[in-house]
Amino acid sequence: MEGASFGAGRAGGAIDPVDFLKQPQTLLRVTTWIFSIVVFGSIVNECYVNKDSQHPELLCIFNENESACSYGIAVGVIAFFGCIFFFVVDLYFQQISSVKDRKRAVLLDLGFSGTL
Repeated sequence: MEGASFGAGRAGGAIDPVDFLKQPQTLLRVTTWIFSIVVFGSIVNECYVNKDSQHPELLCIFNENESACSYGIAVGVIAFFGCIFFFVVDLYFQQISSVKDRKRAVLLDLGFSGTL
């Protein structure tokens, strides 16, 4: 692909929805989005239990540590919104004309994936 930068063709190309959805990166983003929902939902729904029936207080099942459950919920929520954001960035990546902006988008994706 002559004139390509950061894994995409020249800027201004038309978006083909079928080809976009068949790309491995798009499939992985959708899969990651589903897993983030599973992580968030399973922790919120099943990780808080009542230890004593006389004193109903919800405790996290992870060593009764509230921070562990909060961390899992935070990771699920951040991954959910991150997947949506980068899905949209991937969708409009062909429209980005500046090589510097494309580089920023790719590095932002790399940094987000590395920190999460």
